[in-house]
Amino acid sequence: MTIFFQMLNDPIQKRFDERNKHLKYECSRLKNYYVAQNSEAAVKEHLVVNRKSKIVYCAIEKIGCTFWKRIFQILSGWRNVTNPFSIRGIQAYEGFSTAKRLPFDKIYQLLRMSTKFMFVREPFERLLSGYVDKIYSPNTAYWNFIGKYIVKNFRENPSNVSLECGHDVTFPEFVEYFVYSQSSNERRDAHFVPSFEHCRPCEIDYDYIGKLETFQEDTFHILKKLDLEDMIQFSNFQNETETDALVDTVDYVFSMRHAILNCMTFTKGMYRAWRKLQIRGILSKHVKFPFPVDRDVNVTPGQFKEALFKAHAQSGDKESRKKNREEAMLEAYSTISPVLMERLRDALLIDSSLFGYEKIPKKLTELKYSVPDNGGFRYFENI
Repeated sequence: MTIFFQMLNDPIQKRFDERNKHLKYECSRLKNYYVAQNSEAAVKEHLVVNRKSKIVYCAIEKIGCTFWKRIFQILSGWRNVTNPFSIRGIQAYEGFSTAKRLPFDKIYQLLRMSTKFMFVREPFERLLSGYVDKIYSPNTAYWNFIGKYIVKNFRENPSNVSLECGHDVTFPEFVEYFVYSQSSNERRDAHFVPSFEHCRPCEIDYDYIGKLETFQEDTFHILKKLDLEDMIQFSNFQNETETDALVDTVDYVFSMRHAILNCMTFTKGMYRAWRKLQIRGILSKHVKFPFPVDRDVNVTPGQFKEALFKAHAQSGDKESRKKNREEAMLEAYSTISPVLMERLRDALLIDSSLFGYEKIPKKLTELKYSVPDNGGFRYFENI
């Protein structure tokens, strides 16, 4: 009886229950519109499993999946640590199992016996995050696969350099590509595909639907419900999250150094990575990039890491940096025409409806198709 009343009085559990109730209602309401274009094989690949603990997690790109994959590395015994942040993000892509090679009868049995959870995110923010991470900031693999395709198909009179590199895609061009890829099922990528397609929440009955907007609270609650509080521990979750982002930035930028140099100076590549951290609210927009952008300089990973940590120390508290994210979002979406915004709304509508988000965030409906001032600061500079 005591446990029952504790559950009734648990506001976080109540929030999870309300999300599930809303999802079931929307699944019923949208059953004639709920069409996933990705394959069942792609869904199986997104299901991360740990049979020993009887846990299934649907990993969705751009919604904390690197963090959770590190937890599954610990659960599998791949890593002999308790703190996921002690594992570098660049090393989080092995050491756990997925349902990729399991036959459907085994998957059905596994799902029936396991605790299942997934995380979602406001769709317009997730799409912008995908653009910032994979297209705007230096990511040569995506410049090759997506960037060059966008320049060729969605830009008038592209330069030879842009056609060869795909490194300077604007946000409106990216949104045009995304809307087209959704309607045509052509050149789609998991980082941009709507969340419901990855996890099929109207077909799989998830016990917990976490949200990035309440990521820490939801994560701690799920770990507690899974009885993993002793196995998975943190020192200071918020501080470790931001330190992780800084280290991750150095790792990824320098891992692509030679490829970046084919399209721009490495200093410009570091500058865009710096901007990404400002867009995310990790670094203050008031802390200037410490290297000359107009010419290349020889910077070591240690020097760039030192510069990032120094800038972070000068960036003020989390609340003062939080405004960066909203300003960057308004700046990006102010460049989207009303007609394209309507098409984007339709492409994201199922995610918005299933997971309780606005069809178009109110702050975006009030934009006047002009870039906000932001005190003269620009988060997206095409350099």
